[in-house]
Amino acid sequence: MRHYALLGETLRHSLSVPIHEMIFRETGFSATYELIKIPRADFSTQAKDVLSHLDGCNVTIPYKQEVMALLHSVDETAGKIGAVNTISRHDGVLRGHNTDAPGLAAMLLENGLNPAGQVCFVLGTGGAAKAAVYTLNKLGAKQVLCVSRRTEENDPAVISYQELDAMTKQVTGLLINATPVGMWPRTEDCPLPADVIARFSGVADLIYNPPQTRLTEIAAQVGIPAVTGLHMLVEQAVKAQEIWQERPLPPELPPYLMKNLNLFT
Repeated sequence: MRHYALLGETLRHSLSVPIHEMIFRETGFSATYELIKIPRADFSTQAKDVLSHLDGCNVTIPYKQEVMALLHSVDETAGKIGAVNTISRHDGVLRGHNTDAPGLAAMLLENGLNPAGQVCFVLGTGGAAKAAVYTLNKLGAKQVLCVSRRTEENDPAVISYQELDAMTKQVTGLLINATPVGMWPRTEDCPLPADVIARFSGVADLIYNPPQTRLTEIAAQVGIPAVTGLHMLVEQAVKAQEIWQERPLPPELPPYLMKNLNLFT
């Protein structure tokens, strides 16, 4: 039997175990999946030991970039993004992958949030934000800007929240939240005020717990198409399983999981 896990700093919000366990059942793949919480100060030492015992794993906030230093190689997509969320291990060799990008692409396109030709604003600059930037550009976005409270000098692709406020008074576009603001248990938090949210043409929140965030709730109230990240989570989990199982899985599996997973009951 093979053994897989999710590595992260705070995992109380995670829904990965039931998703992967259901994929195992539906595909007949004999494996286990668990959550492994690693304190930030101990990440390098603990993660190195954990990775030597697992057949593969997923990686979440805040380790998608830091974990790359522990790997033997990364695939082309992960290399271009600069972040890893999935790791495979074969004969002791650790290889990094990024399944967030195809997961996000599927979520956007299947929910009518095509970024082609649009200005897109990504809240955050971490690993999830990097995957979002890569995906939006690949799907033909007119321009992609990251929004950060700590703007980086000489980087025209990173703007402040004050600059976002000013720009969106003139230009509409697609908003992607790649920060943890609004994640369970702090579900009343919202990364932007309601008047700013109302300026966007569409909203995608990568948070999947709760199933509707304050951000997407406000967007829906003013008639803006909005989606949270459960669809992306399921899609990227299936892509990770394809890497681990070394075979394509049925295309009907993600919608089946979305329909039959009772994650919030």
